[in-house]
Amino acid sequence: MTLMFQTHGGKEKSSTLQEAILEAVTPAAGDIAVDEQADFGYLVPPLDAPENYLPETGETLGELDELGNLMVEAAETSDNDSTMPPVMTYWGQFLDHELTARTDRESSISSITSAHPPVASSTVESQLRNARTPRFDLDSVYGGAPTGSGINTDVVKVISGMRHPTHMNKMRVGTTVDPGPLPDDLDRHRDLPRYVQVQSSVRNAALNLAQSSMPADDFAAFSDKLPQRALIGDMRNDENLVVAQFHLSVLRFHNKAVDYLAGHDTGWIPDFASAQQLTRLHYQWLIVEGYLKTVCDEAVVDQVIADRASHFFKFRAEYDARKTNMRLGNALPLEFSVAAFRFGHSMVRAVYDYNKNFGRPAGQADFNLLFGFTGGGGNLDGSKRLPKNWVIDWRRFVGVEPHDASDGGPARFARKIDTALAPPLNDMVNQGNDVQDAQLKALFKSLARRNLRRGYNLRLPTGQAVHAHLKQNGAVQSAPIADVSTLFASKPALRDFLANGSAGFHQRTPLWFYLLAEAEAGGGNRLGEVGSRLVAETFIGVLLDDPDSALSRNFEPSQSPLRMADDSPIDSIAKWMRFAAVME
Repeated sequence: MTLMFQTHGGKEKSSTLQEAILEAVTPAAGDIAVDEQADFGYLVPPLDAPENYLPETGETLGELDELGNLMVEAAETSDNDSTMPPVMTYWGQFLDHELTARTDRESSISSITSAHPPVASSTVESQLRNARTPRFDLDSVYGGAPTGSGINTDVVKVISGMRHPTHMNKMRVGTTVDPGPLPDDLDRHRDLPRYVQVQSSVRNAALNLAQSSMPADDFAAFSDKLPQRALIGDMRNDENLVVAQFHLSVLRFHNKAVDYLAGHDTGWIPDFASAQQLTRLHYQWLIVEGYLKTVCDEAVVDQVIADRASHFFKFRAEYDARKTNMRLGNALPLEFSVAAFRFGHSMVRAVYDYNKNFGRPAGQADFNLLFGFTGGGGNLDGSKRLPKNWVIDWRRFVGVEPHDASDGGPARFARKIDTALAPPLNDMVNQGNDVQDAQLKALFKSLARRNLRRGYNLRLPTGQAVHAHLKQNGAVQSAPIADVSTLFASKPALRDFLANGSAGFHQRTPLWFYLLAEAEAGGGNRLGEVGSRLVAETFIGVLLDDPDSALSRNFEPSQSPLRMADDSPIDSIAKWMRFAAVME
């Protein structure tokens, strides 16, 4: 059997299956983590069956846009609150950045501005590549392995710069600056590491990499903002402040693991490798027990584990057979990447009870402000570091401090998983600002319209087609929702639009919307059966495909040498934050 792998120069090379070694690829412009390109493919095998897809007519795009507009609420109310803590929204975003890149960016394959007619399924599978290695290995934190024929000394220098300059077993973190106060009595080393604090050799290496991959105008802007940019593997983790602070918790967890092993006789050597291994194991265990079992139907998660993600590996085998001699490997389902795992967009709040400075008792933090206090947001002060008063209070995000609604302040919950999006997602502050055409600018600023158009252009099957495929293969028990409009008796405008539109979305429903509707029908506190199956199969399949993962090793926190101060295991996201000393 022969496989085709993409080299760094864009040419293909053949290798037998036994000899196949995927090479690292040079980081994307501005990023640091090296990666192995991988494939995207369809869970539902592409068929010449029009009923499985949205109509390829001129009306479809317009109706997708109208549906996207109907999904955005005029105002946020307590009716939108789920029972999930807000951390779930941004933990999910961090996890997404671990697995995938490129399905949310403009390209000749995925462009939303020229989404009609959609390209052929075979073209998508052949040309759309995942720019991230689909493993939960924290490469966005550690930078990946800087080896391979396309990795030069500049890549190595920048990745090396992510380590602490004097305590080489630790990761570099940043230090916050005035104005304060901090939200707690912990230390002020609570910012991501930024280029302003690193050696000139690291900054010069980053500039060399950027200059070789960017147009002159883009490079000039990159160079001007370099001091405040985060020195992390994937720059998407510094796009909003909550994800940035989550990323910081991983850096701090690693460093505290080094300290713990040095101060306790565990038999583990207190070095970088030990801390990295333990950080990954605890993180991967929490993905299943803390994240998946909160956002998904827990019974579905348990079933996928018991079945060893058999449907995920069946998808990979079918994809490999379909794309012989044209694949990179490690395929992820497009139905997951472009639809199912975008459920978190519905969980975003318009305002947050962020900390005592921007939350109770002082007020609240507007969602848009969370983009300002990042490397690209423009609100970092002259020192190019995060102000102390914008350090997150994780107690308000992980569920340890109950919500008191008596003062009318923002709820300490994520929004429900449903078909309603918060108002700021229709006018995203960091999107479309360089677009001159008013209509295109409005398109890029609308998250719902972008998601719906992307799914159409990447020729995703409908929700009913995916549901029927999973039922036929024994992955779900429920029958497809024949008429989605019947779920919205309390939303007559949405019901009537779905039922009466020329595209027939009530019976051929965009997959992303279908999965949100399924969750909404179940109460909105978790995904429904189909959504849970798509997300759980992918996550658990990825973990089982890694022989060193916590799931493959049957790791439990009780087996770890790391302990809380009371000698209890680190077995919750709250304990993770406390061990990392980012939460009291």
